[in-house]
Parts: sequence; structure tokens; C-alpha cells
Amino acid sequence: MGSPVMGSSIEGPKKQKGIIEAITSFAERYVPDSYVILLLLSFITFGLALAFTPSSPYKVVQSWGTGFWILLEFSMQMALIIVTGFALATTPFCNKMLVALARMPRTSTQVYVWGILISAVSYYLNWGFGLIFAALFTLELARQAELRDIRVHYKLLVAATYSTFMIWHVGLSGSVPLLVATPTHFMVKEMGVIPVGQTLFTSYTLWILLLVMITAIVLFWKVFPPSEESKIQTMRELRPDLLEKSLVVESEKVEITTPSERLTYTPILSYIIGVMFIVYLYYHFVEAQKSLDLNMVNMVFLMLIIFLHKTPANLMKAVKAATPAAWGVLLQFPFYAGIFGMMKFTGLVEVFAGWIISLTTPETFPAFVAVLSNIIGYFIPSGGGKWAVEAPYIIQAGAALGVPHAKTVIAYSFGNDWVNLIQPFWALPFMTVVGLEFRDFVGYTFISWLVVGAVMLLGLTFIPF
Repeated sequence: MGSPVMGSSIEGPKKQKGIIEAITSFAERYVPDSYVILLLLSFITFGLALAFTPSSPYKVVQSWGTGFWILLEFSMQMALIIVTGFALATTPFCNKMLVALARMPRTSTQVYVWGILISAVSYYLNWGFGLIFAALFTLELARQAELRDIRVHYKLLVAATYSTFMIWHVGLSGSVPLLVATPTHFMVKEMGVIPVGQTLFTSYTLWILLLVMITAIVLFWKVFPPSEESKIQTMRELRPDLLEKSLVVESEKVEITTPSERLTYTPILSYIIGVMFIVYLYYHFVEAQKSLDLNMVNMVFLMLIIFLHKTPANLMKAVKAATPAAWGVLLQFPFYAGIFGMMKFTGLVEVFAGWIISLTTPETFPAFVAVLSNIIGYFIPSGGGKWAVEAPYIIQAGAALGVPHAKTVIAYSFGNDWVNLIQPFWALPFMTVVGLEFRDFVGYTFISWLVVGAVMLLGLTFIPF
């Protein structure tokens, strides 16, 4: 009687691990690079527009070209937030903090869980900074594990620290909750002004957020770690170059012999321009009483790296080192904007919205909004830009069903983040820093997308608002 029970208890975890490894192996073999995925998405969107809208091929191409440069300003903002975030994280001050945090775990399991917790905090505070901070923290966690002979599966660690990016839109930098709290937002006539106390900080949001985090921790703590030592691939085995590469920009010791060298290798100019930043920030937030937006985040980051790198020479060195991390954004954002154009200007997004909204009830509407946001987010991976496309339909449908606008905003935000687990768009700067491709860890994040997504949808449906 005893042996069958024991055998089945062993067989269960082995079968579970086999499924995870099979999905991961499939992803590594068949999921292409992120740029190739982007091209495939462009062709798929083109076909869907032809099939489900009255648009001719010529009209679809026109829509593609019309949208191609729509995200140009946003692309520059994103490139700057990546470069300045990278340069900030590579200051000696931030590096000391990263090293201190990375030295805390004592086992491989603790490394995975600690990576989830710290990365989640950084994403919650600010998604742009969080992407770079979490990536650099991943590198340091893997390095410290190597130094202390803790065998950590590097692909799994990368998946763990990236997976909690799905919470950013219900964090302090959530673009849509912040937008609808602004008196001048474009949907103010339809939904009024909704303070963040009714969206980001309501118990409905916080309980779902807690459930999502607990589920993610359990997956990377108990389910995903390889059961066999031979299946673990450490940073040293996968990317030994990253193990030896220092990202910290140290001050150069230069013998100053000319006035120009004195200006370049001393902090006097940095401190003067830094004070100008401080004065303007005082004006913006105190006197003008304006809110934090992406431009001001970049301004704050610029101010911080100017002060923390001290000399112009150090700053220029740091920015040059950080610039390669932005290549994916510069290349791929225009193509995503083209997809946006095909979705918006052919009416394809209305078709998608109509299919899903026609199937809803007041009880299931939040979950359906999240699913809709997730689906369209795969083609238009921009929370703020996509809101401009979806908001007219989901706000109108929600009002007709008697669903509070704040609840619709929360559902949209969770669904928008959910798709990040299987869509490589926002992973581009993260992947550049950690030195892996999306296919290397999407097997884990795909399973997280299924499991965490199910928990999230149940929370949106059954937790009282």
C-alpha cells in the first residue's frame, strides 16, 4: 500500500517539471528574436485588417505608414529613460546598494524570491527605472551567487525578476490611473476625474496585487526551480563575459594641465547645472503645481546622474556605456507604431472590442476588459497609447452595464500589464542588460501568464469593489 502512494507523489513533481522543461525547450527552439516577432506581428495585423475590416491592401499599408511615426516622441522619451536609468544604476552609489542587496540571499531559492521582491518594488515605484534597476540587480544577484558557489539557474532568475513587471500599471507610475486623475484628460466629459484613491489605492486593487505577487512567488519558489543539478545553467556557463564585466563608472585619475581639462575632469560645471535642475523642479512641482510625467522623470534622472557622476567626463563615459541598451527601442518602436496605425485607422480595434464586449455581464465585464487589454496589448504594447484606442468603447460599455469607471480603469491596467509576460516589447532594454533573448526565458513567463493571469481574472471577478 505504501509504495504506490510514494511512487505517485514522486511522479507528480517529475511530470510537472517535465512539462515546464518541455515548454521552455520549445520556446528556446522555436520562438524567434524579438525583432522577428515584431515583423510577424506586423504581417498578422495586416491580414486581420484585410479579413475583418472593409480596408483594401492599399488602405492597410496607408494606415501602417500613417502610424509609423506616431510614437516618435515616446520613443525618444523611452530611449532617454533607459539611458539615464542605466547611467543612474551604474553610479558607485547605486552599485553599492545593488551589491548590498544582492549579498543577502544564502540559497538559490532565496535568490529567486529575493529577486522577485526587489524587482517588484522597483517596478511599483517607477516602471522605467524599474526595468533597468531590476536588470542590473539580476546581474548582481547572479554574480554574488557565483562568488559564493550558489548554483542559480540564470534563465530562471531572469524570468523571475522580469515577471513582476506585470504590476507596474497599478503602481505609482501607472499611466492610465494617473491620466484619469488629471482634470484635462481626453475622456473627462465621459467619465469625469477619478482620483488615484479610487484606482491605485483602493482595497480592490491592493488585494488583487497581493494575490498576483503571492502566486508569482510560489511559482518561482516551489514550481519552476530545476529538480536536477544538470539542468541548472549558471551565468558563468551562459554569459561568462557578464560575470567579469564591471558596469560601474569609476572616476578617472587625470593630471589636469589645461583649463579645458579642469572643466571636464572637475565637478564645478556639473554642480552649477545641477542647481539649475533643482530650481526648475521647484518651480514645476511647487509653484506651477504640475504633476510627475515621463518628461519630468527623465529630468529627475538627468539631475541625479549629473550629481552622482560628478564630473562631465564620468557622465559622458556612463552615457556612452548606457546607449547600446536603447538600440531595441530605436529600431522597433516605429514598427510597433505601424501596427498601432493598422489597428486604429482600419477599425480593427473596434472589431476586437465588439466581439468581447458583446459577451459580457456586469459581473464578468472587468475580467473581459482585462482580456481585451491583454489581446490588443500584444499588438499595441503601449498602456497610454492603447488607452486612447480602447477607452471610448470600454467606458461606454461599462457605463451601460453599470460598472464604475474606476473599476474599468483597474481592470484595464491589470490586463495591460498581464500581456508583458508573453510580449517582448518592454523586455527589450531588460534583455539587453541581462544578455539573454526573450526565447531564453519566455517558457517560464508563459506559464506565469497562464497561472498568474487566472488568479488575476478571478480576483477581478470575485473580490468586492
